[in-house]
Amino acid sequence: VILARELSLEEIRTIRDKTPADLEIEAFVHGAMCVSYSGRCLLSNYMTGRDSSRGACAQPCRYQYALVEEKRPGEYFPVFEDEQGTYILNSRDMCMIDHLGDLCGAGLSSLKIEGRAKSAYYAAIVTGAYRHCLDAAAAGESVDPVWRDEVEHVSHRPYSTGFYYGPPGQYYATSRYVREWQVAAVVTDCDSAGHAVLSLRNKFRAGDTVEIVGPDLRPFSITVPEMRDEAGAPLVEPRTPQMKFYMDLPKAVPPYSLVRRGVDLSAK
Repeated sequence: VILARELSLEEIRTIRDKTPADLEIEAFVHGAMCVSYSGRCLLSNYMTGRDSSRGACAQPCRYQYALVEEKRPGEYFPVFEDEQGTYILNSRDMCMIDHLGDLCGAGLSSLKIEGRAKSAYYAAIVTGAYRHCLDAAAAGESVDPVWRDEVEHVSHRPYSTGFYYGPPGQYYATSRYVREWQVAAVVTDCDSAGHAVLSLRNKFRAGDTVEIVGPDLRPFSITVPEMRDEAGAPLVEPRTPQMKFYMDLPKAVPPYSLVRRGVDLSAK
């Protein structure tokens, strides 16, 4: 059973206590919150033809709105929160990575992470972060801060704890995402000495500070060394999307590891 995301932690405990022990219970723990009830929003279908109940929500709750009085068509009355306007329906994103002990203690069998319309990078980073933090919580160990910090490396809106401990509140200042990291390249191959073959995704150059993250790889920072193109010539800044190039890393990393660069892409 996948529970509605409006339930509190106490209500989940009650459900667990009053259901058979072999019934698996899953709850949503990370991703976009809906201003409606668990995605049952008609605005998206009505305004854009995209059905929220089928995973295609256009998130019209985050559009900027004004009031129109019935007998004054064409006159738009703003409801100001700041000089940019108002986002009176805008909801925060949910993030429960700091409360995994409470979630497990409530009797949940599975934790649900948002994945629809998200990139492979988003799914990998968030799932990996929760996996490491969940393993630490299950072992009674303290969480390595590097894994907790991973959820800040994906595009997101200001976080909340959903309805688990009370109403999450709205975020009125803007409907935009916080985007402070960008994937610069993908490692396609790497030998035991750290000699890596990469494919370019976004521009970066020698001297930049980047982070490397990948499957079962603890994220680490490096200063980008001089690289080489396919012919072996020195390369300071790869520029052609998906071009193949070479870079020496301080240690071996698995294929599909990502090079990411801190860059503020949040809409202003």
